[in-house]
Amino acid sequence: MARFSYLAIDPDGRERRGGMDASDESAVRTALQDKKLYPVEVALSGGRAAPKVANEPRGPVRGALRHKDRMLVTRQLATLIGAAVSVDEALGILAAQQESATVRRILADMRAGIQEGMRLADVMGRHKSSFPNAYRAAIAGGERSGNLGPVLNRLANYLQREQGLHAKITTALVYPIALSLVAITVVGCLMIFVIPTLIEQFRSFHGQLPFITNVLIVVSDILSRFWPLILLTICGAVIAARTALRQPHIHLAWDAALLRAPLLGRWIRIVSCSRFVRSVATLTASGLPVLEAVRASRDAASNRAFARAADQMAARIQEGEPFSHAMRQSGYVPPMVIYMTVGGENSGELPDMLEKASDHLDQEFEGFIQTALSLIEPAIIILMGAMVAGIVLAIMLPILQLNQLAAG
Repeated sequence: MARFSYLAIDPDGRERRGGMDASDESAVRTALQDKKLYPVEVALSGGRAAPKVANEPRGPVRGALRHKDRMLVTRQLATLIGAAVSVDEALGILAAQQESATVRRILADMRAGIQEGMRLADVMGRHKSSFPNAYRAAIAGGERSGNLGPVLNRLANYLQREQGLHAKITTALVYPIALSLVAITVVGCLMIFVIPTLIEQFRSFHGQLPFITNVLIVVSDILSRFWPLILLTICGAVIAARTALRQPHIHLAWDAALLRAPLLGRWIRIVSCSRFVRSVATLTASGLPVLEAVRASRDAASNRAFARAADQMAARIQEGEPFSHAMRQSGYVPPMVIYMTVGGENSGELPDMLEKASDHLDQEFEGFIQTALSLIEPAIIILMGAMVAGIVLAIMLPILQLNQLAAG
C-alpha cells in the first residue's frame, strides 16, 4: 500500500483535495469515482509519479493530433457513440482506419486506457498536447451527465467553427502578404541592382538634378552598400522580438497593448471573446458549472491579457457574482454579449444564448475581413504603382533634361 494525494471535482463543481492509501493509481481513481468524485490529478505523496498498472503502455506516445485530426476524430467518435457503439470499440474502429501513424498510436493508447478501466477524459489526459484542458473538461462533464454523444457533437461543431475561423483569417492574410512581398522584392531589386548602373550617368550630368532624382540616388546608394547589414538587422530584430515574447510578462504586456490598439484591438477582442464564449457555451452544455467552464476556457482565447481577464471573471464568479457581471467588469466583452448572457441566465438557457452571441461575433468579424480585404488589396496595388512610377519619373526627368540641352 502507498499513500496518494489527489485533486478531484465533486458533482457541484467544487475542487476536493485529500489523501488515500491504495495499491496503485487505478485503485485511487476507482475509489474516487465510487464516491461520485471526478479525479483530476493523482500522485504519490511527496511528488513522485504514481506506479503504472500492469497493462499500461510503457513509454510515452510521441506526436500530437493536429487541429484537423482532432476535429475529424471527435466527429467520428460522436457518430459511433451516438450509434450505441461502446467507447472501447469506437476507438478501435477509428484507430484501424487512420492513415496517420501518429493518430493511430494515440487512439490505440487511449483504447488501452479504456480497457484498463479508465474514463475517456482520463486517457485523454495522457495526451494533453492533443486534447486541451477545455476539451477534456467537456468530455468529463459529458461522462458525468451521461450525455457523452451530444457533448462530442458539440465539441466537433466547436472545432469546426474554430477551423473555419482560422482558415478565413489565413485566407484573408495570404494575398495581402504575398502582394506586399512582391512589391518589396521588385522595388528592392530596382534600387539595389538597376538604379546604381544609371547613377553613374547621372553623376556625369553637369546640370542641376531634380529633387526626386537626388532622393532616389541617396536611397539607392544606401541600399546597394548596406543591404546585407539591413537584412541582418531585420532578421536580428525578428529573432530578438520572438525571444522577448517568450518571457511571460513581456508577452502579457504585448497582448494587453494589442487589445488597447485603436482599430486592430477591437477585432482582436472580438475574436478572443468569440472563442472564449463559444468554449464556455460548449462546457456548460456538457454539464459543467459556469465557474469551472470559465476556468477551463481561459486558454481558448490565444491572447494572454484576455486569458488573465478570464481568470478575474472566475474569481468574481467564485465570490458569488453572476457571469454577466463578471464579463462587464473585464472591460473586454462587447455589450451585446453581456446582454445576451443576462438573458441566458434569466431564462436558464445560458449555453444557447452564448452560442448565439459567438455566432454574432463571428459574423461581425467576417464582415470586417471582407471590408478590410476590399480596402487593403487596392491600397497595396496603388502604393506599389506609386513607388514604381516615382522611380521611373526620377529616372526620366534627367534624361528629358539631357534631350532638351542637346536640342538647344
